[in-house]
Amino acid sequence: MAEVRPSPLTPDARAPWYARSRTTRSLQVRDWRVLWMAGHLWHVAFWADLFILSWVVLELTDSPFKVSLVGTFRLLPMGILGLIAGSQADRVSKKGLLLLAQGINLSVTSGFFVILALGLVQDWHVYLAAALTGTAWAIDLPVRRAFIRDILPEQFMANAMALDVASLTGMAMIGRWLAGGLLTLAGVTVTYGLLIPIYVIGLLLLLSVPGRPVHTDVAGDPGGLLQGIWEGMVYTWRNKVLRGVVIITVFVNVLVFPYIQLTPVFARDVFDVGPALLGLMSGMDGFGALVGTMVLASLVLVRRRGAIFITGSLFMGIGALLFGLSGSFAIAIPWLVVIGLGTSGFATMQMTIAVTVPEPAMRGRAMGAVAFGIGLLPLGMLYMGLLAEWIGAPSALAYSALSYVVILLAVILTQPVLRRFS
Repeated sequence: MAEVRPSPLTPDARAPWYARSRTTRSLQVRDWRVLWMAGHLWHVAFWADLFILSWVVLELTDSPFKVSLVGTFRLLPMGILGLIAGSQADRVSKKGLLLLAQGINLSVTSGFFVILALGLVQDWHVYLAAALTGTAWAIDLPVRRAFIRDILPEQFMANAMALDVASLTGMAMIGRWLAGGLLTLAGVTVTYGLLIPIYVIGLLLLLSVPGRPVHTDVAGDPGGLLQGIWEGMVYTWRNKVLRGVVIITVFVNVLVFPYIQLTPVFARDVFDVGPALLGLMSGMDGFGALVGTMVLASLVLVRRRGAIFITGSLFMGIGALLFGLSGSFAIAIPWLVVIGLGTSGFATMQMTIAVTVPEPAMRGRAMGAVAFGIGLLPLGMLYMGLLAEWIGAPSALAYSALSYVVILLAVILTQPVLRRFS
């Protein structure tokens, strides 16, 4: 069969039916198409796993702070390992690193399933499992995005990043809905066990994607790991656009995104609902993000990427503030959708800018710097968990989100290059 020649504007008629629309045009490229499908499975497993582990700890301990520790341990490796993985992605096989990450996910999930089946689970088991799968996530996040850029030409990147974020956020919605429903119907052990075949299929899909050559100008660089990390951080800071992206990423992850870990507390203690409605509620930000990312993916040309990034960041803060103040299940739902809409612009442009602005030999390291900003989320979860113990979850989230909005406005005023970046 003749090779499909991809076009950024007019999808080839020989491409699969789902890759022929303007919205999905980057899926004409077979390797990206397979990687995107595998990403669906990894994302749904990631969010379902986090949901299940959080509920287990809430039932075991009845402590909002200890629930927040699940997310803290899950994302604790991101700050350091994200930097390391991003640096090494420019030196070794990206596919090899991705295989390592998914092998960790499969092994840890299988082990924790056995602990659940034997009825031996304790809260420290949950935290250990969260930290180990968080290690895999820290490898996957920067490496897979840099790998996507190796697979695709630049003109496809905005579309591909929108589709990748749509996968992440859409599966966040489906994963939490699925986990909430199955917890109610089948219990923790059966629900968690279903994650194992999901990881197996994702791993098999990844194996079918050919690796890409390592950049010869950095492969085997004698400067070593620490020098690579330092070069990535300096390079990112000196580039005004990348610097603005990283600064906002830091504050989003410290002051806004920790709301995710408090949703079980809101559901049970504020809205008085169980796991099924918790799953429905906590998936609504994924619904909003899915809508937003599909709109972005449908644009032939995406201009003012910096402005989209900033607008999305602002929507997230306002949505989180009003969710914290909502007081009821019905009023909370639309504000979660607003958070999701903001996330679509924030996350799509965050990844697009991070992999298109740097030259090829620096893509992994630039993504590592972004991963470092994301890696501060555990500190935010720890802070918000302690604050929730002190003043309650609604006040803790509202206070943090308001602080973020004020800081964001200051960043917008002091980073004009990011605002004008197209």
